[in-house]
Amino acid sequence: MLTGLSNRRFWLLLAALAAVCAHPTLYVYFRNVEEAVLAEAGPPILAFFAIGLGAWLLFRILSGSLAKGALVALAFAFVFMNYAQIEVAVRELLPAWRWWRIAPALLFLLINLALALRVLDPRRKSDAACFRLTLALGALALAFTGAQAARAGHVLARASRSPEPPAPADVPPVAANARDSAAPRPNFYFFIFDEYARHDVLAKYTGYDNGPFLRRLESLGFNVGYQSHAASSSTRACLANLLSLAPLYKTLREAPPAIRRPPLLESFREAGYRIVLKLHQNYQIDGDLVDAEPKTQTVLTALSLENTMVEASFLGYLRGSGNEAKRADTLGLLRQAADVAAAEDPRPKFAFVHFMTPHEPFIFDENGGPVAYENMHNWLAPEFYLGQLRFTSDKILELVQPILEKDPGAVVLIQADHGARYLSGRQDDGEKQAGLNALYLAGQARDVRDLSTVDTLRVALDYALGLDLQTETD
Repeated sequence: MLTGLSNRRFWLLLAALAAVCAHPTLYVYFRNVEEAVLAEAGPPILAFFAIGLGAWLLFRILSGSLAKGALVALAFAFVFMNYAQIEVAVRELLPAWRWWRIAPALLFLLINLALALRVLDPRRKSDAACFRLTLALGALALAFTGAQAARAGHVLARASRSPEPPAPADVPPVAANARDSAAPRPNFYFFIFDEYARHDVLAKYTGYDNGPFLRRLESLGFNVGYQSHAASSSTRACLANLLSLAPLYKTLREAPPAIRRPPLLESFREAGYRIVLKLHQNYQIDGDLVDAEPKTQTVLTALSLENTMVEASFLGYLRGSGNEAKRADTLGLLRQAADVAAAEDPRPKFAFVHFMTPHEPFIFDENGGPVAYENMHNWLAPEFYLGQLRFTSDKILELVQPILEKDPGAVVLIQADHGARYLSGRQDDGEKQAGLNALYLAGQARDVRDLSTVDTLRVALDYALGLDLQTETD
């Protein structure tokens, strides 16, 4: 390969390889331009490019040709950088095939491809075709990257002039409608646990009985929504509905990327609350509405952009896909939420924290232990989702029991953003929207069995802030 350093073909092939190796990282960056950090894109791009160069040298030797080696190296780089997605595809097509077999199988196929190109075409008659195909793939990667860059520019421009989402007409200002503005306000804790399925859906598709956990909540004074549902199975749409206090959005595409002054936070700010906020989705919210934010890693993932790309690649497979980092992030956020609840403050508190569990990746078994890499996204065997759900249930109790003991007059709302979406291919939309919903109103009884997540939030706001908010059942 070194003999080609002065060759124009060599530099064109090198440029094509560079374009392919840079594309996945730049794609993720531009798709998440509002929350990712550009400086973090450099290390994975350089690492992938170095791996691609090493593969080119290997396959150049095996194929006996610079162009053939470059083409196989492009295929190798693609597989290496996108290993997690390939694994998911194989999982869906061949559910019985254990994941550890995929890597050696793919490497075996690529090595044999390089050898086949050498044996079948010893005189390198196909070099020109391989050269053109490699350049075409490089140009395609460059075009896709450019398209994402243009989209990112559009997103940033749109966000800068994004209008307010429509607020429901029946959300009145707190100051004008509070029943008793002089009365002490209760602390309000709103905890979302992502993709926590409703009990009947769990029983139907897994046979698991979540009744003991729900009855334990009831023994603590919670009102449980046994038939509750969200308006969507999209996290962004569900959060947008909660922030807007109305089921305005049904799909991801409908939901706005930014909600600068959501009615939910405006209501608590107007009532003089200290607001602590940690959302999974990176909604743009005006800074004057939020007093503090628990510190975790970037919301793009539990990790940085650099580690996100490592996780998506074969390197993630080798190191366990960031399992420990994700576990530490989740446990750290739980500790911080408990610290927020325990902290003394002269103002009433509104804490709104979104936990990325029991949503995949499955990184906790029911006892809090780690889960093997090959099962971190395994929906085919329900025990991995159920293990993380049981662990989450235990952590919910550990989180809320001290709150209720110290502050029995508080409001505590525990919800899923939506239900579990991949328990079975037979689930309908309603089942995918059916999630956990439990409300503690200073120990008071309130029938929320059939209330939606938004309506349950409205009931809680009515109690805490004295707002006269209507629900679908009113």
